[in-house]
Amino acid sequence: MIRMRAIMAGVAVASLSGPAVAQATATASELTPDAELQSNEARLLSGVAAIVNDEVISISDVAQRARLLLITLGVPQNQENLQQVLPRALEDLIEERLQLQKAAEYEVEIGEDEIEQSVGNMARQNQATVEDMYATLQSNGISPETLKSQLRAEIAWRRIMSGLYGSRIRISPLQIDNVLDRVKADAGQTRYQLAEIFLYAPSDQDKQQVLEGANVIVQQLQQGARFELAAQQYSNSPTAAVGGDLGWVSPNELEPEVQDVLAEMEPPALSSPIITDDGVYIYALRAVQDGVSGPRTVSLQQILSTEGSRAALTGFKLDNPTCGSLEAAAADEEGLAFADLGDVPEELLTDQVAMAIRGVEDGQASDVIDTPAGPALLYVCERVQSGAELPSRDQIEDRLYNQQIALQSQRELRDLKRESTIIRK
Repeated sequence: MIRMRAIMAGVAVASLSGPAVAQATATASELTPDAELQSNEARLLSGVAAIVNDEVISISDVAQRARLLLITLGVPQNQENLQQVLPRALEDLIEERLQLQKAAEYEVEIGEDEIEQSVGNMARQNQATVEDMYATLQSNGISPETLKSQLRAEIAWRRIMSGLYGSRIRISPLQIDNVLDRVKADAGQTRYQLAEIFLYAPSDQDKQQVLEGANVIVQQLQQGARFELAAQQYSNSPTAAVGGDLGWVSPNELEPEVQDVLAEMEPPALSSPIITDDGVYIYALRAVQDGVSGPRTVSLQQILSTEGSRAALTGFKLDNPTCGSLEAAAADEEGLAFADLGDVPEELLTDQVAMAIRGVEDGQASDVIDTPAGPALLYVCERVQSGAELPSRDQIEDRLYNQQIALQSQRELRDLKRESTIIRK
């Protein structure tokens, strides 16, 4: 899966106005079959979805961005999903136009070499070449220029925010001490290992619009979208850059509304949208600590069917081999491959793996799961509990700094939208 971007800031998911919904919905239905898309290309290119300070966003632009969102999230590009993400796609494009207009005002120019470097970094993270990544986009009806324009706005906005506020933000030793004191005071309490998606909504009207968008995101996650990719695309929190990862937090660090919901959840689990004073949260609860012990490490081994046979894996599991004999047992079966995945901290497990091994006893196998390489079994060989650890001062400083720069970024973009002329067709 292509890691498309980490949003530094932005406004929450918003619904289009009535005429725009009708127009965008029609676009989604026309986009689904390639033949219809080609036959309507001329009309789509001439259609206008929005005007941002006299700069036009076409329906074609919105359609391309919607497709990019879906491939990023890893959900099917069907008509229903396209309709769901069209409002988000339009809002993203509006924000990016504003960001690039601000960049032009400050004479910030992003060279093609910088964009290609970012694309190259994405490709390496996904163990692919730039050519492979572009081919994947084009095979899904997405122009590489759609990704490049997104990156141009992201790089420019990050540079502007760093220039405007980076040197002004100072995290004092006292602030770090205060956080450490709170962490130590909470050392005996239950802690949650969390990832978040935060949608900024300062007013009651914003919250209603955002809640609708949050429900769409939850639906996409339930359909199989990866949480970290959804966080990178949608979240207005500084944790978006790391896929929404919050690490281990105590209840006192969370809003009361969030505490109540998490107390009723059993990991791994996904929360429903939670409304708070400043917006709407969606949480992935990955693990819980009792406040005394630290995170667990799980020793995993994998049996993969190189021929895509789930039946072969089911038969292998019924033979009940032990972790010590898995490699030899797999070697005796045609089409099965063994891999020792090693000792993995539970907090680093993907949501798919965490759900697959949930409740699996040591020495036993998960149900058959689908992986990029094919169907596989995961064997939980051992779980080891470590002692509780405190965050370092550097980690706390980074977290506080990122919170401050993200807050300033949200305010700047909100003010830009308020001061600009934005017409949605």
